[in-house]
Amino acid sequence: MKFMTLLFGLLGLVTMAAAWSKEDREIFRIRDELRAHMEDPDQSFYDLLGIKPSASIEDISKAFRKITRSLHPDKVAQKLKAERIAAKKAGTFIPGVNINKPPSQKEIRAAVKVAEERQSRLSLVRNILSGPERDRYDHFLRNGFPAWKGTNYYYDRYRPGLGTALFGVFFFAGGAIHYLALYMNHRRHKDFIERYIKFARDQAWGDNLDVPGIDYASPSPPPADDDEQQQATLPVNRRQRRFEEKAARKEKGTTKVKRSAGSGTATPRETQGDRPVGPRKRVIAENGKVLVVDHSGNVYLEEQDEEGNLEQFLLDPTELKEPTFFDTAVVRLPVWAFNSTVGRALGKKPAAEDLDLVDVDSDNDPVHDTPGTDSAAEDFELLDKSTDSLGKAKSSGAQAGAKVNRRKKSKREFHG
Repeated sequence: MKFMTLLFGLLGLVTMAAAWSKEDREIFRIRDELRAHMEDPDQSFYDLLGIKPSASIEDISKAFRKITRSLHPDKVAQKLKAERIAAKKAGTFIPGVNINKPPSQKEIRAAVKVAEERQSRLSLVRNILSGPERDRYDHFLRNGFPAWKGTNYYYDRYRPGLGTALFGVFFFAGGAIHYLALYMNHRRHKDFIERYIKFARDQAWGDNLDVPGIDYASPSPPPADDDEQQQATLPVNRRQRRFEEKAARKEKGTTKVKRSAGSGTATPRETQGDRPVGPRKRVIAENGKVLVVDHSGNVYLEEQDEEGNLEQFLLDPTELKEPTFFDTAVVRLPVWAFNSTVGRALGKKPAAEDLDLVDVDSDNDPVHDTPGTDSAAEDFELLDKSTDSLGKAKSSGAQAGAKVNRRKKSKREFHG
């Protein structure tokens, strides 16, 4: 409760500080009156006195006295008569004025009244520029003056148009939000692949305790007991010593790398080629996809194309391209619009030679090795409870291999 009271008190102080003071309102009122009688509304108080903003108080007083001399009633009457004589000599037409007659007393009194009003306004300007209100006037002169809005003085706020608003929405939605969506999809895809790699290795090699081809940190050896240390220090004969040295050399030659438990998603050692080599194990995932794990720890996705050929694709999370700003709609949409309109007109048509290269003889098509039932049984070890789907895949692969062989045989007979 005390905190809320203090907060409302501070807000009240801020509101009071933000309101216009009496001096500020006087400056705004005088400026509005001068703008109504000036030919150039953008003139400042310094321009009315004919001085610079850096002028001193003495310069302001001198300029004010110089202007007030010309506004004296006698000076005003003399100036009005001189203007009437000059207009008569030049033949200048003045609306509502007979230039052939001297000014009447009514016209002189009206001109004197206008001069007195101007002199009173200039005196107010002199008082503002010579007093403490000059700092406030300079502040508003630099940052702008508020306008009268019926009940108070307010600053004019910027109101964007329809085009600016649409551009802002497009830049925000197609830039920031689209990039955030792309990045979240990238992270989700990467986590999905890492999870399936870990699942395949767990099913193939058992809780990542003995995955060949992946280097793990060697665990620290357990401390030796006191009894073992005492037995190691006991003397042995020459025959037993030679036997132990021979066994140590043999163990050192056979076991070179020790492995420990890990997360299951460690980067495997590089292997030559992009196909699994060595002993392989096949795992069926929850979604029915067939995953192949080789001895190096690499995980491959096995799929069957329309012709029945089995293809294997390496699953590597590091190969996923991280999205950038150039992948967002702010860049891609203008590029697509340009390529669809101007780029299509300026683009080069494919040459006839390039089109000929597309038509390749079917005899030169690479033939993928389709593992049969026997080869699959020798090279793979199925690690799943249900083997019906895998058997169907093997039988379809064998049938596809037979179709490929018959096709190749028919081609040889045709060429022969």
